[in-house]
Amino acid sequence: MYKQISENEFNKLLSSYEQGGTYQKKKSSITYNDWLVRYKGKTVHEIDVNEHTKWSKEYQSWKKGNVEKI
Repeated sequence: MYKQISENEFNKLLSSYEQGGTYQKKKSSITYNDWLVRYKGKTVHEIDVNEHTKWSKEYQSWKKGNVEKI
């Protein structure tokens, strides 16, 4: 199930990850709507003002904690 890689390949991947590599770039491209669908199961068109107020704050905290520390 797992692919075996050399130590050199592993070190390259680790270095890329630590420097904001592909994984982090994918996270930075997640929009509010994408986040809602992934974590709340609704789109921006399906939520009411109260949900938006609560969830937009969660999204901003999530984004700051997961993207902006790069």
